[in-house]
Amino acid sequence: MTDFVLASAAPDVMLSHLALYGLAAIVEDGGLDDVRLSWTGGMSPRPVLSAPQATPERIGEIVRRHAAGGDDPDNWPSRQISDREKRALMSPRISVIAEREGWQELQDRRHEVLDRLTGARALLDLRLIAALGEPSYWRLNKQGQRLQDDGAHRMEMQPRNQGSEFVGNRLRPLAAAVAARTAGEVADGLLGRRVRDEVGKDKPDSRTPTGLAAPGPTDNALAWCALWGISQFPIAARTSGFATATGHIGRGTAGYYYVPVWAGRWRTARHRTILASKQLAEYAATGLTPKELGRSAEHSVEAPVAAARQWLADRQVISVVRFPVHRFGSASAPERRAMLGELLKVGPR
Repeated sequence: MTDFVLASAAPDVMLSHLALYGLAAIVEDGGLDDVRLSWTGGMSPRPVLSAPQATPERIGEIVRRHAAGGDDPDNWPSRQISDREKRALMSPRISVIAEREGWQELQDRRHEVLDRLTGARALLDLRLIAALGEPSYWRLNKQGQRLQDDGAHRMEMQPRNQGSEFVGNRLRPLAAAVAARTAGEVADGLLGRRVRDEVGKDKPDSRTPTGLAAPGPTDNALAWCALWGISQFPIAARTSGFATATGHIGRGTAGYYYVPVWAGRWRTARHRTILASKQLAEYAATGLTPKELGRSAEHSVEAPVAAARQWLADRQVISVVRFPVHRFGSASAPERRAMLGELLKVGPR
């Protein structure tokens, strides 16, 4: 095994976890065999990707090639809602579509993309699109107004000011920036040897982290992987409210994100089963009130904690990191952000 350590990725930052998840998904999809995920030991753990061929050159080239695919004008990130409408077709949150014909056209064009990706067995692309969700034509409030954003994943936090959206204003620019690098430059960014924020122009208030970390210069290869890390958190659409999103607890667009930290090396499939487990969600709710969880006052949150702790400990989970989500800026186009994480130990205290 060769270890590839994301040396600049701190465990109390949500972007660090998603960068590891996204990197593993990308390199596995790109042909790297026997991929495992782990964390270094000691007081400052860092995420590690391991594989027999996990050399900086190999990983850098796979990620660069993946970004180049995302930058392809024929690929789904480049598709527009219509010939007249430049917004990205596959974004889960877009500005209001008022006409029935507009919805029908949106669905037809989206289904065309999904059929094409299914035929090509582009499983990682399909997994990301499914996890991001879609504009919810099925959700209306009591006044009959459409609640389009209720079908989107909470981790998609691109602010909506001036009509911006996730795929067109975040994925596309990052794809172009990473594709323009050499394999070595991509690897250097992932390894923390050098930070290059081409999209954010290296500004101190760069929004390249897209809510997964505080504003600031963020290496674009690391950010590209982190946004693809959302693919590991599936959602379930509902007719009665926001979609239920893996990795999120709490009410509405606020609440908390949560992820595990574990001992040993996990395969990506095992990792996904833990992320989606109810035991992880139950343990992440430790110490939160029913109000903070968006539940009725009589709902007990303490009863399942002991069983969840044991279930996680049996699977080598040593802690859960919980990230409160805060809102900043205007009420009409708020900026949401995962704050620094709180460590919830799973083992004996």
